[in-house]
Amino acid sequence: MTPGLENAPTGPCFVGRGAQLARIGKAQAAALGHGRQMVCEVVGEPGIGKTRFVREALERCAPTVPWAVGTCAPDERGVPFHVFRHALTKGQPPRRGLRAGRPAPTWAEPAGAVPPASDARRFRTYQAARRLIGLAARDGLVLVLDDLHWADASSTGLIAHLLRYPVPAPLLLVLVYRPRQMATPMPFGPPESDENADPEPTSRDRIELRPLGLAEVALLHPHVDQAELRARYDLTGGNPGYLAALPAGPAPAAADPLREAPGVRLPDAAVAVLRREWADLPSVELACLRAGAIVDAPFAPDLLAEVAQVPAALAVAAGWRLARLDLIRRVPGTGRFAFRHPVLRMAVAQDTDPAWRVDACARALTALVDLGAPAADRARYAERLLALPNGRWAGRCVDVLSRAAQEIRRETPDLAIRWLRLALRALRPTAGEAQRRRDVSLALAQVTGEAGDLAESRALLQEIVPLFPADPEGRRAQAVALWARVERLLGNYAEAVAISRRELAALPVGTGPAGGYRLATEIGVAGILAGRPVAGLPDAFTADPGGPGVDRAGLLAVRGLAAVHDGALDDARGLLDAGARIVDSLPDRDLRDHPDCLTALGLTELYLERQADAVRHLDRGLTLVRASHRDDGLCQLLLARTEVAYHAGRLSTAIGLATEAGIVARRIGSRHLLSFALAFEAEATAWRGGPRDDDRAVALARSAVGIATDPATWCGRTAATALATAALLAGDPATCAELVRSAGGDSRLSRLQTTLRPMWHELLCAAALAAGEVDDAERQARQAMAEAEQVGLPGQRGFAESAYGEVLLARGEVPAAQLHLETAADLFRSGGMALRRSLALASLARAAEAADQPGPAARARRRALELAGWCGTERVALRLARPVGPREAAALTDREWHIARLATTGVTSRLIGRQLNISPRTVEAHLTRIYRKAGVASRSGLVAWVARLDDTDR
Repeated sequence: MTPGLENAPTGPCFVGRGAQLARIGKAQAAALGHGRQMVCEVVGEPGIGKTRFVREALERCAPTVPWAVGTCAPDERGVPFHVFRHALTKGQPPRRGLRAGRPAPTWAEPAGAVPPASDARRFRTYQAARRLIGLAARDGLVLVLDDLHWADASSTGLIAHLLRYPVPAPLLLVLVYRPRQMATPMPFGPPESDENADPEPTSRDRIELRPLGLAEVALLHPHVDQAELRARYDLTGGNPGYLAALPAGPAPAAADPLREAPGVRLPDAAVAVLRREWADLPSVELACLRAGAIVDAPFAPDLLAEVAQVPAALAVAAGWRLARLDLIRRVPGTGRFAFRHPVLRMAVAQDTDPAWRVDACARALTALVDLGAPAADRARYAERLLALPNGRWAGRCVDVLSRAAQEIRRETPDLAIRWLRLALRALRPTAGEAQRRRDVSLALAQVTGEAGDLAESRALLQEIVPLFPADPEGRRAQAVALWARVERLLGNYAEAVAISRRELAALPVGTGPAGGYRLATEIGVAGILAGRPVAGLPDAFTADPGGPGVDRAGLLAVRGLAAVHDGALDDARGLLDAGARIVDSLPDRDLRDHPDCLTALGLTELYLERQADAVRHLDRGLTLVRASHRDDGLCQLLLARTEVAYHAGRLSTAIGLATEAGIVARRIGSRHLLSFALAFEAEATAWRGGPRDDDRAVALARSAVGIATDPATWCGRTAATALATAALLAGDPATCAELVRSAGGDSRLSRLQTTLRPMWHELLCAAALAAGEVDDAERQARQAMAEAEQVGLPGQRGFAESAYGEVLLARGEVPAAQLHLETAADLFRSGGMALRRSLALASLARAAEAADQPGPAARARRRALELAGWCGTERVALRLARPVGPREAAALTDREWHIARLATTGVTSRLIGRQLNISPRTVEAHLTRIYRKAGVASRSGLVAWVARLDDTDR
């Protein structure tokens, strides 16, 4: 890359290469000390700094020894012995160390202009040249022959002769070249083997220069920002010559340097230096080289032929000739080529006529489309053509970008969005382009919505949907359904229902069923989320009576979910079975664009206590949406899967899923989905029961309530009941009862989901017991029993039996309580609710201990603790430590009883806090509440109170 050693840069910017410089110094010392010829080969990639390295070596290692430099040039390959003429002929610039008046041999005689005709004459010529060099080196000489990859045949032959017949003088011969551009990999014979090397320096040494490290590059460019420095390093690979060739501004993207922003150009001086490598190429090779710079990615010869407009056979031959010149290199394992370095490709492209580049880009795009190239390759050229001022190719580029975006939207949605935005900007807002603008805008709205940018998707749909005419194919209906879905994901349920109803009523006769199914599904889902399930949705449309499509399965699942909500379980089971049969018969490719169908199906199965089916369908949906990067469907599926894990008692799993759902909800800007996520995380955290979990659960639930501004919606009721659960477990039964009754609307909780009412009545029963209101607790338990009889689900019957058993236990009717608690444990096992079963078994163990039945008590206790460990909760162990009997004992929460017992042992608040991993201040706050509930004023009073109530020896 350098024009010559005499023009190589000098100064303090040389970094690294210390070991290699030392090898040059050893060779120079050996040449002078032994009076013999030493040879150093300095090799490396173009631009790696060979010339600069040799200059630095001469400055450091041979400051007083005379040195001469000869440099080859590609346009002087026909001049015999040119590199020696350049080094040793009079009239060259003076080199440090040459004494004034010292004679220098002349190489400018015309006798050497014609190569010898025979081997004998050639040998005599080489011997004469050897003697001349010996005379020049009689007092010591460093002879540097640079850029030997461009040397003429006579010079190469003379170098080989000198290696075979060394000069009997203190000569250091430094040979600098690029190995890949020589006629053979080792043109001057192999170096001496390291195995036979003497302790003293050998007569030959091969020094291969490698790229600089990032730290060394930072020393070369101390004022460059770290991020820009890393970008430059990644682009150039640490090659100092290419680093110097980059412009002073930000480095272009390494992936596609030809996607030039205005002003991103290599300096003209750098291009001029690099141009020497291709300036003398024949026209075919030059055209193929320029075509390769346009194609830029690893290219095949057939594509070169199309872009360069040369016959395929010539393109193949030109490719191999360019590879021999090391301008391009063969990609291993393929039949393709690539430039040896991105900066070289940038220089060739910059040196190409702009008009030719535009036409070549268009030819490359046409060839790639015809060859069926990947979407990313096609779109890259469409982007370039759109960036050029000539608008002839706009229509073609829009088509290419739109098709490419549809092909890759599931794998890389961000790239698809960028391409669609480019296509939309390229379309002019004229009447002739109106339909294409609508189509591109609809595709962009769909992809942005799937990627989670709901706000942009909604803005696009609001703009273009009114422009869609009614059509029998149902494209307008599907666009409206997409709009309604985005509104629903943003929590705008009324708008989603209104939009869908209006379009469903206006569907033209004969419209395909897909649009109708999706509109009806959106009406159903929005109604459920708004807290007002819609009845009377169609089972099938006339154009598709009972068809097996995924759209119909989605509608069936939503109708089943509404039926579960209203308590019509027989209808729900029939609708669920019909929808599940369709979904299970469909391949993944038909389901990956319909995550809502699997969400509704999984939730319906959960509420019908078919947990295995729910897990199967929801996990399938999660796998599909993760693979297609659909944040819109991911959040809903995560929330549904969280509910399944929570009902099954897998608290850590539920918390992890809810946390991820909250992250996705924030990313897509959906506040109501975020409220669901916070509420589910709060419930699972509260039941986990760690020392810090009570406060965290209450905080999460309060955040969920604050986000869900409408308490009548599903998310509003979910947030309220989550806060009620957290409040009860934190020792605030009054708040719990108030929140549940407010969410339920009346004493029968008629606004809450029918199939879950026994669970909420059980929660009210627990709150009443904690407040010491046993009569109210009994009323709630009887109401739970009545609701459970109507529902008929094992898990909900388990809640009712558990509630009534706890009431009987509080009244002291231990034998009767044991029957109900044992039944509850069995029902919870049938419903797959491990956490609730462990709690029922804990109460059963306490009842058995109160009845002086140590065997059953031990068995129930052991099984309860096993299940608690599986669920990851501390509540069971805390509950097992509670006394059975007096009503005032129920006023304390499980955690407060634990702290009260620890306090009665005489340990300080600091030690209690250390044992429970909470602060002493938190311990004091707990003790203050305990004193108030127990009616005592000091620890001594607390000791007496606990001793009176706690008749267990623990």
